[in-house]
Amino acid sequence: MEIIQNGIKLHSTLDNFFDEVRINSGTIHHSKQEKSKIDYLDWSFVPKYEDDAYVVKRDWRKLSEKEINSLKAIANRNYYNTVYVGDISDELKEQFDALKFKDCLRPEDVRTCMQKDHDMTLKLSNTMQNYLNDFANEKPFHFHFIGGNLPNIDMVAADTNMLPPNHTEEDKKCMGIHNDGAEPKMVHATYKSGNRFTINLGNETRYFLYVNLSLTQAYNMLKKKFGVTTKQVDLYNISKLFFKHFPDYPVIKIPQKPYQYYIAATDHCFHDGSTYGMTTLDVLMIYFGKFQY
Repeated sequence: MEIIQNGIKLHSTLDNFFDEVRINSGTIHHSKQEKSKIDYLDWSFVPKYEDDAYVVKRDWRKLSEKEINSLKAIANRNYYNTVYVGDISDELKEQFDALKFKDCLRPEDVRTCMQKDHDMTLKLSNTMQNYLNDFANEKPFHFHFIGGNLPNIDMVAADTNMLPPNHTEEDKKCMGIHNDGAEPKMVHATYKSGNRFTINLGNETRYFLYVNLSLTQAYNMLKKKFGVTTKQVDLYNISKLFFKHFPDYPVIKIPQKPYQYYIAATDHCFHDGSTYGMTTLDVLMIYFGKFQY
């Protein structure tokens, strides 16, 4: 296993936070690792993956003291070089409870919760705006998504843009560990894209998986080893090239408990969410901005 480099840091004020963070020995092509199966309500299937998707190995272990020191953010934190994890406010917890997101059984139930109580939904929206102002770095931010993932999926992200509007959960193809980025920006410019503020609204701990390298660092590793140029590496192929050639670079697994948030620059690093081991619906809310604390 490769030693983690000095890259994207990890910061939290939660008690004993690093005791629960895990690290593994890298990634593997999805065809070479047995996939988790979804048996939930009337669903019973093995998720499909994109042809060139890479998934995380399951040999998780605790961080060594040296690894903790390498990951821990001490100073100079900003919105693109640090992943943040914390608890939301008690006021937000009460409002989410009132809207009963934890009662959702299916992904389509989540939006129904927002529509049942107009006044509470409006109150929640205003509370979120005020709450996020403290994290916003004096930059604009906006609501992006609220929805749900089925439980027990190794890596949940799937590109649904190419699927018909009436697609089913079985139709989705998981992307594997990846970088976001819809715009055709240069790899070296992804740090400008901002980050996401993601809240776990479900009943169980979900996981945020990430590689502690910026895309610039990943590109430089490819360039050093293979002499690749910017014409050969772009936002659409960098993750597949990296994991093909550096399968032993470890992945960090961060538990995100109910009513906890993570902040991460997901355009600027390789990552995914995971519901592996969960038995209930994964419910989450996402805002985009340039958040930090």
